[in-house]
Amino acid sequence: MSRPQIHSIGFVMVIALVVVLGAWTPTRAQSGMHRHGPGGGAGDAGMMLPLLVRSAGLSPEQDAKVREILAARRAASRALAGDLRQAQRDLSDKLLAPGPLKDTDLQPQLQRIAQLREQRLQESAKVMLEVRALLTPEQLARVAQVKDRLRQLRAEMRQLFEPATP
Repeated sequence: MSRPQIHSIGFVMVIALVVVLGAWTPTRAQSGMHRHGPGGGAGDAGMMLPLLVRSAGLSPEQDAKVREILAARRAASRALAGDLRQAQRDLSDKLLAPGPLKDTDLQPQLQRIAQLREQRLQESAKVMLEVRALLTPEQLARVAQVKDRLRQLRAEMRQLFEPATP
């Protein structure tokens, strides 16, 4: 692989990682899904995007198109992330404010957070579908193999960190 291709793939990976981590950090940290680690649960494909793209062996044309896809969605993704962080701060402020509080008082904030998370999931799926559409059947098969191997490794890591039972 040539040096420009390596730099190109590295650039795509960094962008995808920033987008994905930006999506994961505030939502997973407060949703309780952090116990499963990054990439666990429903966001599996989104968290693995950088690794999957790298493993596909993209042509320069495909690489350029992936960059375009990510660049086109960047502003909307950042705005959505900001809205979600603000909604989570609003919830936190309400929970820690003095005075009585009932679960019904939290419903507007909880619904807003759920709505924003759903939007982020939808956007993530759109990005994955656009990137997937660029792959050849061979690349898609290679990416599927890497995904399966990453899941296997994650399961092995969980086993290693589980407390031993006597």
